[in-house]
Amino acid sequence: MPLPKRAFVKVAIVELLQQHGVLPVPEVHRLIAERFSLNAEKAIKLTSQPQYKVEIRWARQELVGEGIIARPEVSGRGHWKLAGTLNALDVYPDEAIPDGPFKEGASKKVAVNRYERNEKARLACLKHYGYSCKACGFNFETAFGVLGRQQIHVHHTMPISTLGVDYQVDPVDHLVPLCHRQCKNDPLAPT
Repeated sequence: MPLPKRAFVKVAIVELLQQHGVLPVPEVHRLIAERFSLNAEKAIKLTSQPQYKVEIRWARQELVGEGIIARPEVSGRGHWKLAGTLNALDVYPDEAIPDGPFKEGASKKVAVNRYERNEKARLACLKHYGYSCKACGFNFETAFGVLGRQQIHVHHTMPISTLGVDYQVDPVDHLVPLCHRQCKNDPLAPT
């Protein structure tokens, strides 16, 4: 069998550590090789080790960096264990709950709902009201020229979360041009 993608190796490592707790490194290598039908004798050699062992080490490094697997000073040299607890055996590595220390600032992929805005309604609003912020009066077009036109935001006069799916926007009654700074400073400002 060809070498599996690193994401699959990471999931397999987490599942093994969930099932067995602390494992010595040679046992992790053996169990991963068994799971993916890898053979040390037939494997491509990188340095003095089979390629799949190198890939397992890289997967472990990523899991340590993500706070999912404990660092060697916690788990003991030559042993791997989870840094925290997981909810169930069928979770993915990014669902691990580490004990700490807690780090912030790393990027993470997320799925969100995005409400589509009608560009023609935006343009109709700006045609009616112009390019001045209705809250502070700042005019993007005067300050920055033609490029400033793209900087003014157009917001709904009522929270978009209260609008239905079939909502028909009226560019003059339902939209207003605002600079982004004013929207963020005033909790009562249009959304």
